[in-house]
Amino acid sequence: MYVLNSRRAGYALVMAAMLAAGLSTGTRLYYLIALALLLMLALGLVAVVWTLLTLRFDIKGVRARMKRGERMMTVFTVRHACLLPVSAIRVQLNVPSAYAPTQDVNVSCPPFTRRTFRQVIACPHRGVYEAGVTRISVEDVFGLVCLSRRPGVKPVKLEVLPRAWDVEPMALNTIDQGPEFRSRAAEDNASPSDVRSWQEGDELKKVHWKLSLRKREMMVRTYEESARPDTLIIPDLAEITALRDQQLTLEDCVCEASLSAAQAQLRAGYPVRMPLVGARPSEISGQFPPDIAAFTEALLRVKFDSPYGYEQVLTLMLGRFQRTGGAVLVTARLTTRIADMALRMQRSGVATKLIWVSDDDREASMALIERVKMGGVRAERLDPWTSGRVDDEPRQAEYDDEYDE
Repeated sequence: MYVLNSRRAGYALVMAAMLAAGLSTGTRLYYLIALALLLMLALGLVAVVWTLLTLRFDIKGVRARMKRGERMMTVFTVRHACLLPVSAIRVQLNVPSAYAPTQDVNVSCPPFTRRTFRQVIACPHRGVYEAGVTRISVEDVFGLVCLSRRPGVKPVKLEVLPRAWDVEPMALNTIDQGPEFRSRAAEDNASPSDVRSWQEGDELKKVHWKLSLRKREMMVRTYEESARPDTLIIPDLAEITALRDQQLTLEDCVCEASLSAAQAQLRAGYPVRMPLVGARPSEISGQFPPDIAAFTEALLRVKFDSPYGYEQVLTLMLGRFQRTGGAVLVTARLTTRIADMALRMQRSGVATKLIWVSDDDREASMALIERVKMGGVRAERLDPWTSGRVDDEPRQAEYDDEYDE
C-alpha cells in the first residue's frame, strides 16, 4: 500500500510546478529539472523492486511453546543482490504483546552480503499467538518509493503457557468428625463389598442379620473405602473491565493462582476438579501430578467471557460439595456476597480457601478479608503486579554481519 506522506506530496508538487513553468514559459531548464525529478523517482522504483525481487530471508529460533515471562531469541538472515542503494529494509514481526501485535525492525544489508540479525521477543501474557515475520518493506534512499511483500515464511503458532508457582497444599479432612462431616466418612455405606465375622468394636448397624441367622454366627458387612476427598478449584471467568494490559495481567494471575493450587493439591495426593464456567462451560479433573498438564492446557485457552456472575457460579456449585473435601475460590473481585458464600462453604464442612487477585489495599477491603479469615476461611490478597507481572519492554535487534559471502 502506497502512503502519500509530506515528502512525497512535496516532491509531486515541485515536479508539477516545474512542468507547469516549462509549459508556460518554454524554458528548457524547467523541463530538465522535471526530467531529473522523474529520473530520481524511476531510479528509486528500480532499486526497490530489484531489492524485493532478489531478497532472500530466513528466520530461526521461533518456538511453538513458551512459558509466560520467558523470552525467545529469534535469528533471521537477510541477503539481496541489488547494486543500487536503498535506505533501509524494514522487517515487521508478529509478537505476543499487550500493546501492539506487530513490531518493526530496520536492518541494513549491503548487496551480495548475508547479514544475521537477532531479536528478543518477550512473552508477557498467556494465550495463543502467531509469531514470526509478516511483511518485509524496502524504501529507496530518496524516501519516495516504499514497497513491501510477504517473506514466504509462515508465522508459527506460539502458545504462551501460564506458570505454576510453588504454594502450600491445603490439608483436607478424611475422617468422620461429627454430624456435619458424615458425607465424608472413611467408608462408603452405599457400596457394601463383602462380609466377615463379628469383631470387637463393630457397629450393630453393620450386622447382616439374615446371613447371621443362617450361619448361626454374627456376620458384619464390609464396605468399600471411599476415595480421598477431592478439591474443587473455581476460577472466576467473568469479564474483567480494565485497560488492556491490566485486564490481561489480572487474567494471567487468576489462571496461574488456579493452576498453582491444582498443582499443590495433586502433589499432596488429593484429586482436583476445576469447573470452567465460561460461555462454553467445561471441567478439568485429575488425580495424579502428571495430570497438571491437562489443567495447563485448559487455562492456556480459557476465555474470560462467563455470562454468569461469580456469585451465581458459587451458588451452582453448592450442590457438588457432598463429596468435596476442599474448595479454592479465585476471583479478581471481592464482594460481601462472595465473602458470605465462602463462609457458608466453610461452615458446611468444606475446607475453603479464598484468593483475591487485586492491588486494592483500602481499609474496607482489608476488613472484609479479615472477616472471612475470622470465619475459618484461608483468605489472601494476591497482588498481580508483584506476583504475576513480567517485563514487556521490546528490545532492539542486535546486528551481526560475521557471515559474509
